[in-house]
Amino acid sequence: MAALEWSDEFSVGIDLIDKQHKLLIRAINLLAMAVEHNSSRDIMKEIFRTLRDYTDTHFAYEELLFDRFGYPDSVKHKLQHKNLLGQVIDLEQRWLAGDAEIGSEVLTFLVEWLRNHILGSDKAYSAFLITALKNG
Repeated sequence: MAALEWSDEFSVGIDLIDKQHKLLIRAINLLAMAVEHNSSRDIMKEIFRTLRDYTDTHFAYEELLFDRFGYPDSVKHKLQHKNLLGQVIDLEQRWLAGDAEIGSEVLTFLVEWLRNHILGSDKAYSAFLITALKNG
């Protein structure tokens, strides 16, 4: 069973960002399957790397749009991104250090963070960026 399912509720109305969110959800669901099946360290390491790298790429794109169009809550939103990346890196380091039980903790954290971030902070910029992209 997937840890997180995409639904239109998650759409921010910007096609590329929605596609990126779908890919992040898929990566989280891969992690869920790996945790459920006690996958090898190599698989887990690759999933962590993918999550970290793709999240970083996605955040950079959002932040580029914020800077380009002068999104008023940019500083707060960027801080949320920075904090998440720091937490993911910390969790990955704990896992690499041998904390084999961390998989379900990471999964729960990522599912809740992504759900809350998309439905909260990302939805908050949606109308602003849609208008800016149409006009600019």
